[in-house]
Amino acid sequence: MLPDSNNHGSRKELKSDITVTNLRTACRILSIAALICLSVASHAQRSSELSADLPITSTLAVQDKVEKLFDAGHYERAYFIYRNELSPLGDKYAQYMVGFMYQSGLGVDEDAISAGAWYQLSAERGTREFVAVRDRYLQTMDEEDVARSRALHKELRLKYCDLAVLLSSIKRDVRELRNISGSRLGGQVSPMVTIRNRSNQFVSGSDYYGSIREDVERRLTLLKEVGDFEDIDVDADRLNIGALEERVLQHIETEIEVE
Repeated sequence: MLPDSNNHGSRKELKSDITVTNLRTACRILSIAALICLSVASHAQRSSELSADLPITSTLAVQDKVEKLFDAGHYERAYFIYRNELSPLGDKYAQYMVGFMYQSGLGVDEDAISAGAWYQLSAERGTREFVAVRDRYLQTMDEEDVARSRALHKELRLKYCDLAVLLSSIKRDVRELRNISGSRLGGQVSPMVTIRNRSNQFVSGSDYYGSIREDVERRLTLLKEVGDFEDIDVDADRLNIGALEERVLQHIETEIEVE
């Protein structure tokens, strides 16, 4: 049985209640943060089936840290990490936990409207357990509160849904590439230049920016798959980031309108 709005419950009881053998691991695998750092050709699927073989090490470390904080009763710190560090990466388990903490009043003021909105966000990919939590929780709310919760969910989707997270990561890397190579992403960087990469290792400038360019194209491919954008060009050299942003945000808003 799922925890009701008056049952704060323990973390272990929560995992038992939603009958998941290893939900934490499953949601790490589903994290967009992991997907966008891996080869998309073998891993990208539609948004309800997103998967990858391994999550990135830095994300795992944060997930381990926040679980320990939660289990130790440091709820305010755990809430901050779930809400501000993991949820923006598309971590659906973290988004679920934000909802649970709002529902339970752990680390944050109890707020049924926010709980419902975050539960809706966590269920974006159709994951059975999160869908069950969302549906059951919304059934406990009156029509006015459901409407308010859905309105907040729409605001959250524009920032934290899978397409929004992918778009944000693409924009970040495009800015970094254009800072060094000008208006085109294919600009050359001298191999004599050394740069500290994201793994804190020194590599040649050409290798560093080449890897970022490859990441942009992987993420474009994944975004194309997740959003069913059949006509998006995944060649970084031909990328029009302004047009892409407009297209993605319009797609998100259209999905929100038809719900």
